[in-house]
Amino acid sequence: MLSAQVEYQIKVLNFQADNGFQHKSKKVGLEMIEHLGEINDWEVITSVDTTDITMKNLNRFDVIVFNNNCGNAGPIFSKAQQEVLQNYINNGGGFVGIHCAGAIWEEGGGFQNWYEKLVGTRLVAHPKVQRAKLIIENKNHIATSHLPNEWVITDEWHTFSSNPRNDVNVLMSLDESSYVGESKMGGDHPFTWCQYYDGGRSFFTSLGHTVEIYSDKNYQKLIEGGIIWASGLSEENLKLPVLEGLIVDLNADYGITLESGDRISSWKNNVENSIIKSFNKQDQGRKELGSGMPRLELNIAALNGHNAVVFHRQELINENEDAFDHLITGSGYTWFSIMSVYEQVSGKPGVNSFFGNLRNTNVDKQGHYEGFWAGLSDDNQVWMGSRNAIEGGLWNDNNPHVLNHQPLETNTYYLVIGRMGDGVNKVQIELFINSITAVAKKMFPINQNANSSKMVIGQERDATNHPGFESFDGEIARFLIYERPLSNNELKKTIEYLMKTYNIKK
Repeated sequence: MLSAQVEYQIKVLNFQADNGFQHKSKKVGLEMIEHLGEINDWEVITSVDTTDITMKNLNRFDVIVFNNNCGNAGPIFSKAQQEVLQNYINNGGGFVGIHCAGAIWEEGGGFQNWYEKLVGTRLVAHPKVQRAKLIIENKNHIATSHLPNEWVITDEWHTFSSNPRNDVNVLMSLDESSYVGESKMGGDHPFTWCQYYDGGRSFFTSLGHTVEIYSDKNYQKLIEGGIIWASGLSEENLKLPVLEGLIVDLNADYGITLESGDRISSWKNNVENSIIKSFNKQDQGRKELGSGMPRLELNIAALNGHNAVVFHRQELINENEDAFDHLITGSGYTWFSIMSVYEQVSGKPGVNSFFGNLRNTNVDKQGHYEGFWAGLSDDNQVWMGSRNAIEGGLWNDNNPHVLNHQPLETNTYYLVIGRMGDGVNKVQIELFINSITAVAKKMFPINQNANSSKMVIGQERDATNHPGFESFDGEIARFLIYERPLSNNELKKTIEYLMKTYNIKK
C-alpha cells in the first residue's frame, strides 16, 4: 500500500460525532478507516463522542478524520471543544474531511468561518446520486498518484458555497458535462483538494455518500494517501536526506506568524535546539511601521501545493550577531533556496539580495566587508559571494562575484544553491541552479579573523540605514543553511529531494 515507505506509526482519530443527516454509509466509513489502519500498522482510535475532543487527547494524534459527520441540524462542539480543534491545527495537526464534514453549518461565530476555511468551502446542494467523471489534476500527490487521468464513479455531486481553487491545491475536479443536475459550479468544480492552513494540514474530499464507494479500492487509496499527507509523513514531507550540519531550515509551510492579514512578522527556524530561533520583522529605519513585512502566499499549485513567502523590498532578520561567523572563517557552508523572481525594482544597481549577513565599514565603523550573501542583477542573473574583511569594494578577489550569466525567468520556480569549501587558505565557492553541475565558481581567500553580522532573509544585511534598498523582489518557499560544504553525493540527494518535493523542473 501507499504507506509502505513510512516507518513511523501514524496515529489517527477516526471521528464521527454529528448533529444532522444520518448517512447509510456511516458505519462502513468508520470500518474503512479501521481497515486502513490495520493494513498500514497505524494506531486508529474510533470515536463518536465529542467529550474526546480535549487538548490532552488530540495531542496524541497526527491526524483527526472527520468521517462523514454532518452538522446541518445544530452545533456539534462546545466553545471549549472548538478552541481545542483550532489549537490542534495551530500546533501542526492534520485534518482529513470526508463528504458531510463539509456540511457542518451550525457552529456559529468565528469558529464557523475558521472551520469552513479549514475545509476550503461548505457543501450547499446536490442532484440525485449518479455516475460522473472526475478529472485528476495532480498526479504527483500521494493521494491521487494511483488514479487514472479520468475516474468514473457513482456518488453524490455537491456544489459549494464558493470555489476554493484560489486558496487550495486542487487534486481532482468534476466534469460537469458528465452528470445531470440543476445546480453546478459554472464549469470549474474542484472536488478533492489539500492545503496548508493556520499551522496545520487539511485534506478534503466531497466523495463519500454511498455505501458502495467505501469498498472501492481507488477510493480507499485516495483516503489513505490523504491521511498520510495530512500526517506530514507523505513522500513530499519526509525529512531532508541530510541533517548533519543543518543550522537553518525556513519552510513557508510551518512556523509563520502573521500580522495584519497575510503579512509575516516572524518566520521560525525549524531546526530543533538551534541558537538561531527565528527571523523577525524589522521596523527600524522604515518610515511606515510594518511596511517591511513580506506576505504569505498559500497553496501554490506549481510548488505541489506548498506555500511561499513573497518579498517586495522587505526583509526578516535574525538578531543573533555571532551565529554565522564560523561559516566564512573555515567551516564552509552550503545553502539552498527554493525561489522565484519577479522584475526587480530599481535600487543599488546589480544588488538585489535575497539573503546576507554582511558587516560593512560604512554602517557600524567596526567591520570591513565581511560575511556571505546572494542576490540578483537587475535583469535577474543570480550571483553569490563571500567577503573576508581584507579589502573593501563591491567585487574583487576578496569579495568574489560568482555570477550565472543566464538570467532566471520570472514567475518560474528554481532551486538555487551555494557552496563554499572548508579550510583556512583558499577555498572554492560554487553556484548551482537545479543541478549538481556548478554554473559558476571562484576561489576565495579565508581570513580567520573575519566577523560577519546578523543574517537577513530578503536583504543583504541588517540595513537599517536603507531598508529595502538592496532587497529582491520574488518568492522563497524553503531556505536551508548548512555549516559545512555538503559532499557531491549529499548535494545530489538533497537536490533530488527538494526538486521532487517542490515540483522543480530541470
